[in-house]
Amino acid sequence: MGDRMSSKKKTNGKNNKNSRSNPKRNKQTVVHFSRNLTILCIIAVLFGIIAYRSLNIYSQEKILEYPAEQSVTGYSVAETNYTIADANEHYIEYTFEERNVRVFWINMNAEAPVDNHFEIDTFLDDQKVEHITTGVGQGQYAEKTYLNHKPINRIRFSTDQDISLESVYIEHLQEASLAQKRTLQKQILVLLVVLILISCWLAKKEKLENIINNSINGIKGAGEYVKQHPKQLGISALLYVLAGVCGWLLRNIYFIVIRHGTWQWTTRSTIYGVVLGLLGYEIIKYLFIVKKRTFEMLFLRCGVILCVGLTLLLPLRLNVSWDDQTHFINAAGASHLQNSTLSIAEEDFYYTCYLGQLKSYSMTEEPRLRQILNDPSARVAESSDQPVLINFRTVIYLPAILVFFFARGLGIPMSAMVVLGRLASALFYLIVIYLGMRHLKSGKMIMAAVALMPGAVFLVSNFNYDYWLIALVAYSIAYLIGEYQHQEKILTVKDIVLIFGTFLVGILAKPVYIPLLGLAAFLPKEKFKSVKWRRVYRCFFGGVVVLAVLGFAVLIFGGGLGSGDMRGGEVVNAAGQIQYILSNPMKYTGLLLSYLRFQYLNMTMFKAFIVQTAYYWSIPALAMPCLIWLVVVTVLDRRRDDVRPVGCPIKITVLPLAFASVCCVATAMYVTFNEVGAATIEGCQGRYLWPIMTPLFLTLGQIRFLTIPRNDKVERWIEGVGMMLSVILAACMLTEFL
Repeated sequence: MGDRMSSKKKTNGKNNKNSRSNPKRNKQTVVHFSRNLTILCIIAVLFGIIAYRSLNIYSQEKILEYPAEQSVTGYSVAETNYTIADANEHYIEYTFEERNVRVFWINMNAEAPVDNHFEIDTFLDDQKVEHITTGVGQGQYAEKTYLNHKPINRIRFSTDQDISLESVYIEHLQEASLAQKRTLQKQILVLLVVLILISCWLAKKEKLENIINNSINGIKGAGEYVKQHPKQLGISALLYVLAGVCGWLLRNIYFIVIRHGTWQWTTRSTIYGVVLGLLGYEIIKYLFIVKKRTFEMLFLRCGVILCVGLTLLLPLRLNVSWDDQTHFINAAGASHLQNSTLSIAEEDFYYTCYLGQLKSYSMTEEPRLRQILNDPSARVAESSDQPVLINFRTVIYLPAILVFFFARGLGIPMSAMVVLGRLASALFYLIVIYLGMRHLKSGKMIMAAVALMPGAVFLVSNFNYDYWLIALVAYSIAYLIGEYQHQEKILTVKDIVLIFGTFLVGILAKPVYIPLLGLAAFLPKEKFKSVKWRRVYRCFFGGVVVLAVLGFAVLIFGGGLGSGDMRGGEVVNAAGQIQYILSNPMKYTGLLLSYLRFQYLNMTMFKAFIVQTAYYWSIPALAMPCLIWLVVVTVLDRRRDDVRPVGCPIKITVLPLAFASVCCVATAMYVTFNEVGAATIEGCQGRYLWPIMTPLFLTLGQIRFLTIPRNDKVERWIEGVGMMLSVILAACMLTEFL
């Protein structure tokens, strides 16, 4: 009995000791339900208001009206044909009731054999309102002319050429019926009720309590820091301003002294000068002032400055980058959360790549273009003329979709939405690359050098899906290489999900890069906590490979590519091309290898795509320095202790895997872009090599041969100078848009 009592006391003592040694385990968080619920409800209401303002494009509706032909002067008329007569004036007048006309449409019976030039004058009674010079280009049959959206009741149209008109009509906006608007209001109310119910459930959770407490403490801490360090913050802000001013001054001094030009007061020149100054200041801070700043943070800061500058310098129109009009309309349409829906303002921006008037305004009269795009009535009017479909691949536009959704809800003008949409893609790219770099011991400079190449910075700062593909593939491979480098770390389920998940989500845009995932096949046995876990991983990897092969087979040979890319012409037939390849495998293999050897994988292509800026004149002189810098940084950014754990198999197989990816890219383009049995492969652009660049150079950088030992101080200087060289190369590309 005594022994049992003694044992019980010892046990109780032990339990009490454990309790005292772990006070946090028994400490219960006090949940402030009322406060949490109030905060969540306020957020829900604000989100509902933003959602309603963003999705409400039903306040105005587009009306097309055919005006009456009032008079014809200086033409002989035969049905719809207007022939120039011997007269001092030539014009056709159309009248209608007073309207705030936005657009004047001119439709011809046939394509114009030559460029036609038109003069359009608008009147309110006898008072002239506006004069516009426009026209229908050769091969076109219609012109959409934007007016200043002011009240008019008469339009005078004149040309000094014979013309055959099918129709002329005006477009204006008027108050829409309330049916769709009320439907949207009901949907938003239902959303609010759901959000409030979810808020009631979340308000009781300890995790939410901790999040809110941390947020409040963070805000209080920031406020206290501002109060305690006003001088330091003021000096820091002043230094950034001075850096921008110094950059602008030095840029102008260079332009005057070296280029023998004049002082540049333009907005674009100022933006460029400020970008140069801020980049220089960030590198100086890294080397001399903020010694604790990591290289990846330096990359992120410099990358943000570069991309913000570029998005501000890019023209306010589409057809700047490859197929950007398609990617813009997909992102803008998806932000309305339903198919084939755009606001008229978004449709107007879409037309900047087609209409001569808008193209001209983007180059010579940007304020006038901003006036058209920022028309408040056009923001709340629906256009369903463009076919936009939402599917699982729409996720690749997620950053731009979110920006468009919230920007509309906050009332941000369309011209600013365009800049923010481009910037959203670039920031996603930079942040994902930054996160990937954090997993590496060495190789960070290689990732930064590839990510900030002129062609890459241009590409990710425009509307496309390349930013998504390049960033997520680079993150996945960087995470994987980091696992090889950290040989002491055991692989977890989270690691596997991040490596494979980000890669597979990234290649949603183009599954042809699946061979690169083969780099994950060589993880050493030390990375697994047991033999069983290693076998499970091998089975998982094998399953992913089998599914990838089946998916790629369905994509290429099962009709997943559809009928083909219509940009290749009417002769494109994907099914027929696949049948041709299967019937002539040796002939196609010879064609593929010949194309890759002599046209695609050669120095000319490498020098072109690495600095290529689509439809703008690139700087060929930058190409060779960029290639040399990539080779140099691949050699420099290695430490023996970091690269030793990375085994030989991954270094040996990276070249075959990269080559297999290129073969898949070329084959996909041959199937979707070329006529059946074509003797060459057309449409295979250099930008398709960007997703391969980081995996290739990062893996080659793990070779142990000729590693250069150095201390941390030398390493920091190498990193700082390396970043300086990368941003200089990228900044040279920005001059194309001044």
